[in-house]
Amino acid sequence: MASVQGNVYGHSDCWGIPFDFYSGIAVNGVTGKLVTGATINMQTGKLVLAPAGAISITVNLPLNPPDGADAEIHNYVGSAGTVTLTAVNANTGDVLLGTTAASLTAGSTARYKYSLNGDITNGSGPRTWVRVL
Repeated sequence: MASVQGNVYGHSDCWGIPFDFYSGIAVNGVTGKLVTGATINMQTGKLVLAPAGAISITVNLPLNPPDGADAEIHNYVGSAGTVTLTAVNANTGDVLLGTTAASLTAGSTARYKYSLNGDITNGSGPRTWVRVL
């Protein structure tokens, strides 16, 4: 999922965690292609969206995450529109517990946690994403 690097080039106070960024606004003169109806396959544990206006999209959670992984979907603070998540899908062999976030207003987040073992009390639902925020 995400890699964390510490003490890079002698600096231990700067940390970086990669994230996916999709935009429908102009960023430094280049306008992104985030539009209604898009399907986004998360490649990392964080997805940051910057829509030009209200949009509806589908998000597929990361494939083969490690046990304990986080997946976050953010609508950035200065967003001009609400993001409606038409669907949030788990990948092949995974299940998803909890509702799809109906909408993400500016600055809001939907968060999911991953359990490789599922419900350990009875062994049901292995490889489970659980919506926690």
